[in-house]
Amino acid sequence: MKAPASEAKEGNGIPKCTWDFASFGAATKVTPAKINGIPAIALVVTDEADKGGSYTFHIATGGKPYILNVVYKGADYYNTTSFSAFDKPMDVRPPAKTDILDPSSTSH
Repeated sequence: MKAPASEAKEGNGIPKCTWDFASFGAATKVTPAKINGIPAIALVVTDEADKGGSYTFHIATGGKPYILNVVYKGADYYNTTSFSAFDKPMDVRPPAKTDILDPSSTSH
């Protein structure tokens, strides 16, 4: 999707963590796990604002405490977000011009 750079937003507050997460309960430590062979502690947090949906954060217990994955389970939704390749550079390149959709060229 093509959009002017002036419309870019800085991670919607994610880097500065502007959300207060007031609906989250206290974290509960549950059974340790291995995520892709890496020993991890599991912390579960319930989100009361989402009908009691829960997030399970798996955090590495050896070396740096990286978040290895986050599992969300809700009444209508289930999602797992995994993280890897820590401390490795990312090869990020802009898409080819043929892969960019200009919204002004589409009909509404």
